[in-house]
Amino acid sequence: MKNFALIISLILFINTNAQIDNIAEKLGFEKDARLLIIHGDDIGVSHSVNIASFDGYKNNAINSGSAMIPSPWIKEVAEFHKENPNYDIGLHLTLTAEWKNYKWNGVSSSNQISSLLNEDYEFYDNTSDVNINANPEEVRRELQAQIDFSRQIGLNPTHIDTHMGALAVNKKLWKVYIEVGHKNKLVSMVTKSRALNLFDKDFPMPDYIVPVNDIYMLYPGADRTFLEEAYGENLASTAIVNDIYKYEDWYELYSNKIKSLQPGLNVFLLHLGYNNEELKAVTIDHPEYGSLWRQLDFDVFNSEEIKQLIKDEGIKLVNWGEIRDIIY
Repeated sequence: MKNFALIISLILFINTNAQIDNIAEKLGFEKDARLLIIHGDDIGVSHSVNIASFDGYKNNAINSGSAMIPSPWIKEVAEFHKENPNYDIGLHLTLTAEWKNYKWNGVSSSNQISSLLNEDYEFYDNTSDVNINANPEEVRRELQAQIDFSRQIGLNPTHIDTHMGALAVNKKLWKVYIEVGHKNKLVSMVTKSRALNLFDKDFPMPDYIVPVNDIYMLYPGADRTFLEEAYGENLASTAIVNDIYKYEDWYELYSNKIKSLQPGLNVFLLHLGYNNEELKAVTIDHPEYGSLWRQLDFDVFNSEEIKQLIKDEGIKLVNWGEIRDIIY
């Protein structure tokens, strides 16, 4: 899972506020407003994740989310969305299948995306293989196929992001990601750190991109050494949970982060799921990112205490659909 940790941008604030101030004002807030999207990741990957995410929407624990179109439980997501069209949902564009006994491949025919598949005609289980093997035009084909299929089954996506950061492994795939989003009038989630590293003079950041000021998720202690080497001990300590997972630790880290949010667009990247046998089986080879890790995200953000803290701090909840309506 270290590739996952490497690609996801970790709590990085860069003081380039012009676009952020502009989007806050266009959304009807003061220019120094602290905006927050509470985003549910990996929707569609399993029934457990789906039901927890649906409950999260209904309980106002999340106000946005993204679905994995190639995953086995995606049609359950489509049925929910048809019944609840006002909930903000995007596409967690997927080029990897990371779990040991739980696999999928692309929406496109395998002969059209051979560079994206392993010897078993499944997506790779890591982003390094994507970086080495993926043909950008085959990636473009598959991303468009995922978007088209999402609409075919009844989803109305507002935005796109990248599962395990697979589309941020190199500049060629990043360019495809941005271009496909714009072509389909979908907001591409872009963090400030990725904006610095992946846009350049040959492909400068377009003016329709609204970078996320600060994206935050919790990481298991198994990744502590790696994260400390990558980001420094102080920064890593604000996002790493203890080896024995407890609600109190989850709540403390999230509540501290809420209190310290800076002006601009911020995203909490939650992974909701119920701690049941299905999700334990799905995540068997990485229990540190497994069912209890996801259950605790659910429990904290379904609590009245965290909801009240967000209100008391004056945090303004926004979603990708509102931002899309401004851009497109």
